[in-house]
Amino acid sequence: MIRGPAMLGVLRIRDFRNYYIGYTTSAFGDVLTPFALAFAVLHLTGSPTALGIVVLSTRLPIIVFALVGGAVGDRFSRRTIMLTTDGVRFVAQAATAAILLTGVAQVWMLVVLQLTASAGAAFFNPAAQGLITSVVDKPHLRQANSLLAVSRSATSIIAVGSAGALVALTDPGWAIGVDALTYLVSATALSRLPRAHTAGHPGHKDGLLTSIRTGLSEVRSRTWLWVWTAHVGLINLLVISPIFVLGPYVADTYLGGAPAWAAVGISYAVGGLIGGIVSSRWKAARPMAAALACSMMVVPLAVTLAVPASLWLIVAASLFGGVQVSIYNVFQMTTVQNELPDDLIARATSVLMLGGHLAVPIGTGLAGPIAAALGTRTVLGAIAVAAVLVTVGTLAVPATWRIRTASTPEPSPVTPAPTPASPQEIPAPEAGKQIMTAADPVAARPR
Repeated sequence: MIRGPAMLGVLRIRDFRNYYIGYTTSAFGDVLTPFALAFAVLHLTGSPTALGIVVLSTRLPIIVFALVGGAVGDRFSRRTIMLTTDGVRFVAQAATAAILLTGVAQVWMLVVLQLTASAGAAFFNPAAQGLITSVVDKPHLRQANSLLAVSRSATSIIAVGSAGALVALTDPGWAIGVDALTYLVSATALSRLPRAHTAGHPGHKDGLLTSIRTGLSEVRSRTWLWVWTAHVGLINLLVISPIFVLGPYVADTYLGGAPAWAAVGISYAVGGLIGGIVSSRWKAARPMAAALACSMMVVPLAVTLAVPASLWLIVAASLFGGVQVSIYNVFQMTTVQNELPDDLIARATSVLMLGGHLAVPIGTGLAGPIAAALGTRTVLGAIAVAAVLVTVGTLAVPATWRIRTASTPEPSPVTPAPTPASPQEIPAPEAGKQIMTAADPVAARPR
């Protein structure tokens, strides 16, 4: 067993600690920008249409470049890719903050800058999943992924309050400026990784298009992987995206408005923190089946919103929704990292990320018109039924039960790694991989 709390034990691994510092800092900044950007656009134009255009600019590049980002992440140095995209996103968000604070911002400028920052995320995320397997050995992957999930939820709770205070007391540009600085922190931490982690995959001699086609073919050849991708997309399309559209409407109409929905959101984040702790200690024999079954914990949230129930019941249901997202993510990440060869992890991540992100604009765009035609309660009730049917249907696929946790000894105690005299002489321990999952329609975990 790892001495001390299982998740905290992995922080004794020097290279993972550097990765974790950068990840946690940038995750905090990631929550600031969407909140601040929304108010910045509304203050600038007062137009919901303009806001929709800017929000779309933060999503579209991930859809367009996801597969390219995966192919690049499996061909070249993942550390270098992450450092480069951190630099690009720092420049983009620093420029966004500058034009807002100087009062020269126009919508088209914001769109161009957010397109740039989002394109960076399309390359950063797949590379990040592959890099984890170079800084943490396989027996400790689940603990590492659990710690990242807990940190994601904890920073969300803190960042939501910080974003609200910065926007209310100062200017949205300051919040985005803080986000820009987090990219510098991330880059600084990543730059401290030894040069052993800079190597690419010289065996890849084909072009990018061939690499993409090969990656898609490899995903299709693994039934469990494309079935999991389909589940992510369908849950985001039919369940999560509509909840994030219709939930605020229910809160505004029946529960007292924004404070009620904020309470629901905070409860969701707390649930994510709990789920991360649970996943660090739960060594499920069949991790894919366990993750899929846990995804049905989002059903109570849809049901209580459909009634609608009292606020405290909805808050409690939201807690369960947050628990499932962390468990789902951790088990999915760890399974991909353990089951796939290292030079396929980034491409598999990009396919999962694309499946999740592509469903989001469709789900959010259709939820409002369908609810207007059929009624909000009817749609929310149908969402609960859809979550059950999609998940039960996925669990009926035999391949979901064939993925088993390897019968390996418990991880040995983590001890700090000695500093190598010459990092170039030590090969990076590359192994078998967040991804846009069924629980968060906005973020691709990790960034």
